[in-house]
Order: sequence, then C-alpha cells, then structure tokens
Amino acid sequence: MTTYNGSKGRLIRFFLFFFLFSFIAFSVIFDYPWVSAFDHGIQTVVFSLRNQFLTAVFTPLTYSGNWQFVTALCLVLLALPATRRRYGLPMTASAVVSVSLYQILKYSICRIRPDVSLHLIEQGGFSFPSGHTLSCVAVWGTFLLLTLHYRKASGGISPAAPQRSRPDDRRTTTIVSVCVIYIALMGFSRIYLGVHWPTDVLASYCLGLAFLIPVARLIEKSAEK
Repeated sequence: MTTYNGSKGRLIRFFLFFFLFSFIAFSVIFDYPWVSAFDHGIQTVVFSLRNQFLTAVFTPLTYSGNWQFVTALCLVLLALPATRRRYGLPMTASAVVSVSLYQILKYSICRIRPDVSLHLIEQGGFSFPSGHTLSCVAVWGTFLLLTLHYRKASGGISPAAPQRSRPDDRRTTTIVSVCVIYIALMGFSRIYLGVHWPTDVLASYCLGLAFLIPVARLIEKSAEK
C-alpha cells in the first residue's frame, strides 16, 4: 500500500508540474493577455534592483549555466573513477535530455527574447523556455537526488541515525541548501540580466521539477537491483 501511495503521489506531482508548464507554454504561444502583464510586472520589480554589485554577481553566476561549463563538469565527473557511476553518468544523462528538450521547445515555439536594450549580457537564440534554468534544475536536481539517496543508504538523514552520522547530516543539509539557492538564483539571474521573460523561467522550473520526478524513481529502482 505504501508503494502504491508513493507512486500515486509521484504521478500526481508529475502531472501537476507538467500541467503548469503546458498552461504557461500555451499562454505564450497564443499570447494570452496575462502573460504580458505578468512579465512586465515582474521585470519592473527586478530591474529596479539593478546595480553594479548585483550585476557583477549575477553575470558570472549565469555564465556558470552555459553549456561549456556543464559539459566540463560532466566530463570531469565521468573521468574520475570515484564519481563516474555514482554521479557522472546520471548527471550527464540529465544534461543531455534537458538540453535536447529545451532546444526542441525553443525552435518549436520561437519566442523572441526581451528587447536587446534590456540585456546586460550578449545572448542570442529564442527565449522560451529558459535553457539555463531548465538544465540547472535537471543537472543539479539530479545531483541533489543522488546525494540524498546515497546519504540515506549510508544510514544518515534520520532522527534515529547514530550520533557519529550527525556531522554528515549537517554537511548534506548544507549541500542541499547551497544547490537550492543556486538553482533559484540561476533563474533570477536570467530575468535580472534581461535575457529572458519571467514566464520563460517559471515554465522552466515547472518542466524541470516534472523531469526530476521520474529521475527520482529511476534512482530508487537502481538501488533495488
């Protein structure tokens, strides 16, 4: 019964996130009035925060989501025997699938980016969805799921865990917190730097979370073998 309820819950969450993504995508395609109002309202607030310090922070942060950096990260993880199977292969698979997915969507929807006068960095291509945000959720979300899975398998992340495992629990909590903040700031940086509409980013978060649900199940199934 527990397994059934867990599968049902995952299915509900998957369809909820996918429905939200689809709703935003169709609203963008058919140019629903709420999209423009939402985008410009969020942009007005975010652009009011612009200053030299934040621009200096968000520019390198957003570049860390470029395909070159993600590719280098995956190659390093694949090259090291200690991380090849545990992190390299699953994170690389998530990167490849997410990049393929957003490229298909970009060239299918062909949404124009915000006006170039709003850009604080150079950025070409189509706008919807945000590839940086989607790949960030997919790759680092997979990393988080793997980290939590391995920590749980080692006996940590539990009130009943041995006292000696508590420092590892704190380290895991720190890793999770840093990654969640990084994922959140990646999407924000795309809006702040003027290269994406807020709905591009919001849709990417919804699709990315939907993507991670079957990834989590695959990780669980691999542990059952």
